[in-house]
Amino acid sequence: MQADQDRPLASIRIARAEDAGGIARVHVESWRDAYAGLLPDRHLLQLDPERHAIGWTRTLARADDRRHTLVATVDDDIVGFATFGPGREGRPNGEGEIYMLYIATDWRERGIGRQLLQGAFVALWEMGNKAASIWCLAENHAAVGFYKRLGGERIAAPRAENVAGGVFPVVGFRWELH
Repeated sequence: MQADQDRPLASIRIARAEDAGGIARVHVESWRDAYAGLLPDRHLLQLDPERHAIGWTRTLARADDRRHTLVATVDDDIVGFATFGPGREGRPNGEGEIYMLYIATDWRERGIGRQLLQGAFVALWEMGNKAASIWCLAENHAAVGFYKRLGGERIAAPRAENVAGGVFPVVGFRWELH
């Protein structure tokens, strides 16, 4: 019995083009759930998994982008994903960034986000990065708490980003990669 408890719940792998629909479903569901009350309702309601799937199909068809997206699967169903690559906007050389980390609502609090984050850290390290960062809405208390629990060091300078037609404060977290 102990071995089952120690085994990770999800399998983590590089995304494939046929994963686009599952990624889009998780993406839209996660936004509607995590950002309810934080982003405008009209924006969240107009999110369309089918339209997102078209964009994800294009992204995953490009070989260089595919290696930057990981999916978490349980029984062949996509339950989460992470995207990552070089750091954006003035981040130092050698610092990668996790751009997105989303878990389907029914699969949260089961260690899948931790698995995806660790997978992204390994991939970023293998790409030559010595550190990694991630940014989230300052008011997304669940995400802020999650990154703190995983040892993320708060980046001192917050910034603002255009999201859903508005400007919102975001905060960053940073990890040294070993």
